[in-house]
Amino acid sequence: MSDKKQITKKTVTIKESHLIDLIDNIVSEAVAVEKQKWITENVNKTSLLEQKLAKLEAAVNRLTENKKK
Repeated sequence: MSDKKQITKKTVTIKESHLIDLIDNIVSEAVAVEKQKWITENVNKTSLLEQKLAKLEAAVNRLTENKKK
């Protein structure tokens, strides 16, 4: 006796245009998800950059104020 499982294969017929639409929708959804991840990652990087820039501007302002006096 054999312990191998029998695999049943099923075939679905679909029009080419429907298949293209299905693939397009899957790709569009994947792109939207990745785009949102990228935006989230870059917002965090941008805010860190803005904080460092604000600190640098404050330091420059203090230096220029000390020179004016």
